[in-house]
Amino acid sequence: MFKQPIHAVVLLAALAAGGCATDDFMRTVGIDRTPPENPNAPKVSRSEAVTSTGRKAVVISVHMKKEFPDACMLGMTLTNNLDIKVTNLSIRLTAYINGNVKFDAITRNFTEVKPTERQYREATFTQIRCDEIDYIGVTDPGRCAIGEDMNRFTAQPGDCAKFVDIAVSPHITIRKIKQEPAPEPETVVLE
Repeated sequence: MFKQPIHAVVLLAALAAGGCATDDFMRTVGIDRTPPENPNAPKVSRSEAVTSTGRKAVVISVHMKKEFPDACMLGMTLTNNLDIKVTNLSIRLTAYINGNVKFDAITRNFTEVKPTERQYREATFTQIRCDEIDYIGVTDPGRCAIGEDMNRFTAQPGDCAKFVDIAVSPHITIRKIKQEPAPEPETVVLE
């Protein structure tokens, strides 16, 4: 009497029971070699980067969001639409929760971006999920070098912001926060 190999018997039994449609069966018999989906994998959403807002400015566009169980990663692109090189530009991203409570702040630097060029950076807020963040506030810590006249010695917090536009993001609410100019230092007269 001829004995069938076990795989052939299992395959025939599966075909008789309705086919080989389930992924688990396909993996079990060695037909499908793709690993099962990881239920703990971060959820990633992407969109095209916004490169222009209609005026000559540096455009910051958040176009990637990666949601972890205890962190929120944002991917952003800076596009230089100015006629001058951006030697250095720092932006501070502050995560606000429960209305206007500052949760965490991250500073990202963009360097040596010539006109029409782009640069990509990521910022990860830890110990918070993306859905817990009400909005991201963008401020200017005053560390920029744009053109020949503005450098780290002449720029004050808020000076660089006039060159920056924040694009609307489909992933998270993000906006520029108005900054008060730094107070003028007092002049001390010695007698």
